[in-house]
Parts: sequence; C-alpha cells; structure tokens
Amino acid sequence: MNVDQPVYAIGDVHGRADLLRPLLDAIAVDAVDQSPIVIFLGDIIDRGPDSKEALELVDEAFDRFPGSRLVLGNHDEYLLLALEGLLTDTDAAIWLEGNGGSATLQSYLPGNRPTVQQFAEFVHEYYDHHHSLLKQADGKVVIGSHCFVHAGVRPGIPLDTQNSSDLRWIREEFLDHRGQFEKIIVHGHTPTKTDLPEIYPNRIAVDTGAYATGRLTAAVFEKDIAPRFICVTERSAGTVDVEHLSAEQAIPLLPTV
Repeated sequence: MNVDQPVYAIGDVHGRADLLRPLLDAIAVDAVDQSPIVIFLGDIIDRGPDSKEALELVDEAFDRFPGSRLVLGNHDEYLLLALEGLLTDTDAAIWLEGNGGSATLQSYLPGNRPTVQQFAEFVHEYYDHHHSLLKQADGKVVIGSHCFVHAGVRPGIPLDTQNSSDLRWIREEFLDHRGQFEKIIVHGHTPTKTDLPEIYPNRIAVDTGAYATGRLTAAVFEKDIAPRFICVTERSAGTVDVEHLSAEQAIPLLPTV
C-alpha cells in the first residue's frame, strides 16, 4: 500500500447507508484523481435501518477505490460467525437483542422473523459476496505512522501480537492510556463525547455515533499534512450536509489529556 496515496478512514456506519453513500461520493470529489485508499474501521452493520445496503456500498467501494480495506468490527464479527454457523445460541441472543442484530436481519428479510440459520442460508444464496467481504476483513491496517483498528489496542503489547478480541472490543484500558503507542491509533467503536472527531496525542477517534447522531465521519491522511475530516450530517427532510473540518477545528473540542 502506497503511503503517498491519500487515506480516508471511515468510522462506524451501523447500517446508515444513507450517510455512507454521500460520504463515499464526497471522498471521490475530495481526492480528485489521487487514487484514494478507503479504510472502513468496522461495525458496518446493526442498529441502523440498512445494513445490507451498507455492506453493498463497502463491496462496491473496493472496486471504486482500489486498495481499500475493511477492518472487522465486533458487530461485523457476529454476522461473520452467523454466516459460518459458529454463532452460539447465547451469542446469537446477545447480538439480536442487545446489539442491534435484529435490524440487520430485517434489512435482508424485511417483514420476516427468520432464525439465524434461515437468515444465513438466505445471505449465502443471494449475498454470498458479503460473506466473502467479511472473511477477507483485517484485524488492523498499518500505513506509515498510523495503525487503523476498530476498537483500539492493548497498551504494552506490540502491534504485531495484539489479541484480535482487544482489536475489536477494548475500551477503557485503551482510551485511558496516556502514553504513546508504536503508531498513532485511528479507531472507532466508542462514540466520541463531542459527536465530532477527536484528536489525542496517541490516537484519533472517528466514531461520531452515526446511528444516534446522524453524523458519519472520515478522517483524511495525506503525506506531510495534518489530519483533517469529512463529516456527512443528516439534516431535516432527509437532506445531508457535507462538512470539512481541519485538525485545528477538532482539537479545541477535546477534554484535557
């Protein structure tokens, strides 16, 4: 992967295909002819109204922006396990009832109440490329001085030996860490308190809570330039605004670290 190419890291989508579509269009306009790389930081599905279409947009983005990558989020992992017949009854209940998985099933089979097995059979028959997409997803992506993950990393552990569960689930141990990591960590998973992207000395938080806030964010990384952001925000009457934020506009919003 060429570190000279601009990189756009998109935070948690959670079924908001209506926000992801204009954000990808905004990225295409912003990058002009620079061959951008898009990194999806995971949690494409669940909670929001259109997980199926959101995954479809990710799949299309791989052709639209060659070299792009998907980082597997903890919600995406539930779907992957379901499609591979490895989801336990306990985890299925946690996924469907507590983590918004029922919205994902409805996006594929609206108006139906399929079992997890029936749902998996349907996806394999009509959307098996979504299974392939999830199987090929990364735990982390390292480009230059940045490491892109879903949730974070465990302090004190080399990036090469991070536990996959930590990459998808960790919160406080990572978020509260004040020391430096091997790379600047770019992550989603935990919605920011400001509902805007946040820059810290050791990490950049990109999950602006799309499902709840109506704001989906991409962090933009270009060689020798401070990170900036593109936010797509839902407005009244179903319209969206595209906002471009500089690093300076994000930093004053941060709590003291």
